[in-house]
Amino acid sequence: MITELTAAAVVSSTIAFAEPTLSEDLSVTLDAMASSALAADREAYLEHVWDGEKTLHQEQWAWAKDLARIAPDVLRFELVGEPAIVDGEAHADIKITWNTENWESHDRTIDVPVRFIEDNGKWLYAGRQWAELEGDGVRVLYADGLGESAIRALDIWPEIKQNVEEGFKRTLDHPQVIKMYTSMPELQFSIFPAYVEPLGGWNEPMESIKLVGFDFSAGHLRAVLGHEYAHALTFSIPPEEIAVERAHAVPWWVHEGIAELATQGFTPNRGRAQMAVEHWHRRGELQAWEDLSDFYTVDPSHYGQVYVQGRHMVSYVNDTFGDDARIEWIESMMMGATLEDASEQSLGKAWSEIDADWRTLVSEAVEERDRARAAEEVKQEQESDADSNQGTKKESADPSKGG
Repeated sequence: MITELTAAAVVSSTIAFAEPTLSEDLSVTLDAMASSALAADREAYLEHVWDGEKTLHQEQWAWAKDLARIAPDVLRFELVGEPAIVDGEAHADIKITWNTENWESHDRTIDVPVRFIEDNGKWLYAGRQWAELEGDGVRVLYADGLGESAIRALDIWPEIKQNVEEGFKRTLDHPQVIKMYTSMPELQFSIFPAYVEPLGGWNEPMESIKLVGFDFSAGHLRAVLGHEYAHALTFSIPPEEIAVERAHAVPWWVHEGIAELATQGFTPNRGRAQMAVEHWHRRGELQAWEDLSDFYTVDPSHYGQVYVQGRHMVSYVNDTFGDDARIEWIESMMMGATLEDASEQSLGKAWSEIDADWRTLVSEAVEERDRARAAEEVKQEQESDADSNQGTKKESADPSKGG
């Protein structure tokens, strides 16, 4: 009996102290990440995120920060298959399932290949697995199937970089990271769980430029990367410790207007912006700027006006006050000035007057277009009458038409 009990105790002890498998270790990290996010506990979540890559950690910080606004109702990180050790890292495929109160449909799911890095005996989440290319002032990270697009982006980056930087008269002191996704839901989830609107590109302070698609043409890359790089340059103006705060304080339409203006060499659509604001003026639909200022509260039906009306106003500021004044204007706002104070300081005019002058300019353009259209209609009517009279004279002079 003693022998049997001793043997059972030995077996029990062996089971109790068995080393956990890699799958079990990674599951501990993933479960802790999910429970922290569900509880909207940013600090607890970040305890499980590797901080050895600045861009990744900033993106995860921003992801966790948004939990205080809308935490997920459902969130699961599940291993798919067996993980493996590759060059000292743990690589695994995971399935992510989530839902949030602002998503009125079934749970969303994505499958993502991810990395973990061991630190003091604990496996920390280290983001998605990417293929990577490096160039002058840029790192391009891309999902499977986007190799040709990544090469294309690398090839045209110097052109994009030079063009946009000339408009800001500044550059970055570090390589810009670009991440290329093939899945819209994956891109949305990478921003924060409650992101539900479709998008083509993304950038926030100290984060990568993100874009999504299956094959990026050179023209598309110039437009999207140029736009997002303009954001990156704008966000680089203040010290890093206040960059997020200042980026969110500056009106959204200013950010998008500046970025749209910066890519005018790649997307010369100023005429379309002019036609759009005239159309909105005719319908009484030009928006008050305060209604286009907060990313989180702007009516989705007005998203287009954030970009187009914003671009038209920023172009007006640039044309009226000059490049240097426009640069000083945005720099003042990013460093702490309100729109009103920056306008007084950098443009030498009250914002309310600038807005009124701009609206008058739009109104006058509509009136001028109406006058030109009316004149053209009169001209066409006169030409039509002249042609009709000429035809009558010919008929009168034709002997075959006599009685």
